Amino acid sequence: MKKLLALSIGVATFCPTLAFADAQELITAINSGKATVDVRLRSERVSDDAAANDAHAETIRTVLSYKTADYQGFTAFLQFEDITNFGEERYNNTISGKTKYAAIADPALTQVNQAFIEAYGAKVGRQKIVYDNARFIGDVGWRQNDQTFDAISYSNKVLVPSTTFSLAYVNKINNIVGRIIPVSAPLLNVRYSKVSGDFGVNASAFYYGIEYDGTAIAGATTTDSFQDMGVKVDGSVKDFLYELSFAQQSSYADGTTAKVPDADYHDIQLGYMIGPVTIKVQQEVLEAGFKTPLATLHAFNGWADRFLATPAKGLEDTNIKLLAKYWGMNFVVAAHQFKAEADGTKFGTEIDVSVAKNINKNLALLVKAAQYSGDSAAPTAALKSDLNKTWLQLAYKF
Repeated sequence: MKKLLALSIGVATFCPTLAFADAQELITAINSGKATVDVRLRSERVSDDAAANDAHAETIRTVLSYKTADYQGFTAFLQFEDITNFGEERYNNTISGKTKYAAIADPALTQVNQAFIEAYGAKVGRQKIVYDNARFIGDVGWRQNDQTFDAISYSNKVLVPSTTFSLAYVNKINNIVGRIIPVSAPLLNVRYSKVSGDFGVNASAFYYGIEYDGTAIAGATTTDSFQDMGVKVDGSVKDFLYELSFAQQSSYADGTTAKVPDADYHDIQLGYMIGPVTIKVQQEVLEAGFKTPLATLHAFNGWADRFLATPAKGLEDTNIKLLAKYWGMNFVVAAHQFKAEADGTKFGTEIDVSVAKNINKNLALLVKAAQYSGDSAAPTAALKSDLNKTWLQLAYKF
């Protein structure tokens, strides 16, 4: 009895000390965290023959981030984002109703961009999710406002050698114009990476199910629910580059075949590196009805963004790209030819050009342009219309 009493007194004495030590450790983790600031100033000009007036947007994106130090395997991350339009708002940001102007999807807003707790490969909260090359699931990093997800996600790189297992369950999509889209979306991506001598390979298998839970929000209803299953292989053999992708899309949950017909996607890219120059040729095909609404769309099918939605007869994008590094600058030139997958109807052509320069470790400059020329045989007025875009961007991180 005396021993039990002594033990009880000892535990009672020790627990407050232990709790105080834990509190001190937590405070230290918070105080020892790292803060970052990311400022991106951009001027964008759009001339679209399908719109009554040209668009001009001068916006500045400010991102404040803070990540705590480790606390017993846990870290916390908080990120605020502000997009301010400091010029006259002469553009259609897609939610303002200013449809007389051409579209630039950068509305002014202030929000919590990310807020999550991370531990042992798991994240809980608002976060970015990017799989593979962001063709199906991405953060739309080009636009001033990111696409983020309210989700539980998990990543494991040690269970199987050279293999990363990524799983997530998403219940809200926070899109680039500030709208919240409720979903029930299980995501799975398994990626294998291996480099041996001059040979490198990355191989992914994925499944993404997107069930829209609400009524019409940002154009999506429950009948638009869809699922993707596919594979992607990319890598290099000495100076030769390759990338192959295939996916099938079908209706999911309450989705209907009228809204989501069975459709395929495939992509073939081949490239070759010659010193500081890389040449790539690509053919990307989306059958009629195939959609990728959660992708980083700007990176695909031309920077003019004429094909953010797949045309009624599908899309075939055949292009050649030239990438070069000279004088501390990165150059990109791309030429696209677009036509219908179903019957070969010509949609148009596009030329894209960009020059990027890192002034120092904190400051970067980008000049970029896209010119889409519509074909008279194109089936809609928008696809027939010419579209020109230019960007001047200055980014600073510290």
